[in-house]
Amino acid sequence: MLDLKLVVVEDDEILLKRITRILKREISDVYSFNNPDDALNKIIEVRPDIIISDINMPGMSGLEMYKKLNDQNIKVPIILASAFSEPKYFIEAIKLKVKNFIVKPINIDNLLAEIKEFHDELEEKKELTKKEKVLRIQSKMAAMGEMLGNIAHQWKQPLNTISMCTSTMQLGKEMNNFDFENELDEYLNNIMESVNYMSSTINDFQNYLKPNKLETNFHLDDTIEKVEKLISAQCKAHNIKVIKNIENTNLSSYQNELLQVILNIVKNASDELIKMDSEKYIFIDIFEEDGEITLKIKDNAGGIKQKDISSIFKLYITGKDDTDGTGIGLYMTKQIVENSLEGKITVENIDFTYNDKKYTGAEFTIKIKSLINKLVDA
Repeated sequence: MLDLKLVVVEDDEILLKRITRILKREISDVYSFNNPDDALNKIIEVRPDIIISDINMPGMSGLEMYKKLNDQNIKVPIILASAFSEPKYFIEAIKLKVKNFIVKPINIDNLLAEIKEFHDELEEKKELTKKEKVLRIQSKMAAMGEMLGNIAHQWKQPLNTISMCTSTMQLGKEMNNFDFENELDEYLNNIMESVNYMSSTINDFQNYLKPNKLETNFHLDDTIEKVEKLISAQCKAHNIKVIKNIENTNLSSYQNELLQVILNIVKNASDELIKMDSEKYIFIDIFEEDGEITLKIKDNAGGIKQKDISSIFKLYITGKDDTDGTGIGLYMTKQIVENSLEGKITVENIDFTYNDKKYTGAEFTIKIKSLINKLVDA
């Protein structure tokens, strides 16, 4: 028996009972209705996996019912049945992305075959979703390890300041030469500034690791600023310079997911730059063009090996040494860009000039629909 929730809508009572009786032998949950109004309420309540509906029904057609569901952002695949072949139905169905048409009188064997094929597709998608979730967790856990290292690095200076202030105050008290009136405020201010800095650092990392799946409007320069905070310790420690050229653009999307994408690319670049003894640069360019926002991120680390570049976004393929890379980061980056951000990502090795010096590096290009273009499409 197929583990599916299925809704059947058919105004012919005899046909409805016959189809329902047969389908219940093969499918775990079958709900049947002889009018679209009752079906609409149940569909909204149970969120079925698939709908089978007649087109021609009194009061509301199957296409009209499906349009109402789409208007409420309820995306359920539908198979429409009709004894007619009027072009207007097919044109409207194509616009609404109807899954399939079947012709009346309904051939039950063909219908069951169609449903089984859909069930197999659904199970495959579920398995892929589970796999994606596991990979996202692995990616986040790897990021968390790196973040903890960055936090420790960024906390060293404020902890040293706090330690020095408290030690000085304690020593002055013991030696009875501490000027409380003039010096206490200064030391307490230094301690509070250090504590606030440490608290701010923790908040930045917590916000990155938080599973935020809300679409918001945000400025891209704010996103880049957050990325810089997260990598600042590593960049300072290894003298990596981040060169930005960012137009004042805003985006309607998932900021935390875009943050993860940019951070993955920048972290990969910094990992390669650390191995170099010469100048180390990461360039971030953001501009709007032809209704799309384009992000270009490049470095001067010499580029990706030619044998790896064509498969760099595949799972468990890494351009790093086997001991350094997992092959998950860039795979997840591509999945997020294409599936969550509805964009495209590409990479190529390029030669470029900066400050009259020639360099070679990998350049990642991300294209995402701008806010205006999204509103036009909607």
